[in-house]
Amino acid sequence: MPADVRKESTMSAPGLTFRPAIPDDAPFVAPLLYDIAHRDLDGLFTGLAAELSPLDVVEKFYRAPGGMFSWHNTELALHDGLPAGLITAYSVASRNGSATWLARATGQLGAHALVLLAWRGVVVARALQRNLPGSWYVAFVGVDPLQQSLGIGSSLIARSIQTARASGCSCVELDVDVDNPRAQALYERLGFHVLHTDRRRTSSIMVESRRMVLQLQQ
Repeated sequence: MPADVRKESTMSAPGLTFRPAIPDDAPFVAPLLYDIAHRDLDGLFTGLAAELSPLDVVEKFYRAPGGMFSWHNTELALHDGLPAGLITAYSVASRNGSATWLARATGQLGAHALVLLAWRGVVVARALQRNLPGSWYVAFVGVDPLQQSLGIGSSLIARSIQTARASGCSCVELDVDVDNPRAQALYERLGFHVLHTDRRRTSSIMVESRRMVLQLQQ
């Protein structure tokens, strides 16, 4: 799933603080995650009388106690004490426990679990099939639209890079859609370079994204 920072500078905003996310942050986090993921997710609901909306599905993934898109893997940026941005990232080596969580969630969620499984396939398989050894993967970066151009996204990414290095990871990977040149330019300023370009179908359109990588020096 492409990380998404559309209008960012590398300057950090005054009054910016950070904290780990908690489940009760869902009213702020879920809409931002959905804004990033909607092209992949909405098509799965076309013609389907599902119990949950796409936004509900995103919130379920976020609130779950395990899984790669859980609050466990999310950090918030706060501007003057209020949530302003988020990043979801994790060590690829830690993803093994997610299969257990997914099986449990499928049993609990009933009829619409197939939608969850389908979205899981869309956003997770892409991210993990070709990860480099020792990788730290940035799945989502989101900034409140009213608080962009304040350096919030770049600050979150810089902190995540520090966490990756402290965790012993050898590189940081992320995906960016080709129609998001501002984000790619930001990542390049932070030291990322394009590894390869992929194409995927979302609903009725093809979307191209670029896998970018930053090699870490231990």
